[in-house]
Amino acid sequence: MSNLFKGAALFVGGALIGAAAALLLTPKTGEEVRKNLADLAEDAKKHAQDYCERVKKELAEAEAAVEAAEAQAKERIKKNKKEA
Repeated sequence: MSNLFKGAALFVGGALIGAAAALLLTPKTGEEVRKNLADLAEDAKKHAQDYCERVKKELAEAEAAVEAAEAQAKERIKKNKKEA
């Protein structure tokens, strides 16, 4: 999971740096650049929120899987104690 997070963070960071560089190096008025940067920031915010929601969902699924495995392990222990 941490590799997924690192990869996504690097990708988003690189995309933001590249987009900001393109905006700053393009001959536009200050107003246009500020609007483009604001749009870029809003897009980055939306992507970050979407990513956080996916991570939360994956964590909830992983937590449920761990809880199910724990319940199975407890049942096996009880069964083994009864058989012993």
